[in-house]
Amino acid sequence: MIVLNLIKQIWRMPMSFIQIERLKKDISEAQYYQKRLIKKGKHVLAYKMGKKIDYMYHVLNDIKAV
Repeated sequence: MIVLNLIKQIWRMPMSFIQIERLKKDISEAQYYQKRLIKKGKHVLAYKMGKKIDYMYHVLNDIKAV
C-alpha cells in the first residue's frame, strides 16, 4: 500500500518543461523506430511500439490538460 500511495503522489507532481519536451522527443523517436520496424517486416514489434506511443501520447495529453 505504501508503494501505491507513493506512486500516486509522484504522478500528481507537475512535470518540468524539460521533461515534457523530452517526452515529445521520445514520441518522435519511437515513431521513427516504428516505421523502421515496419520497413523491416517486423509487424508484431511495430504493433507493440505503437501501443507504447499511444501511452506516451496519453500521458502527454494528461499533462497538458492539467
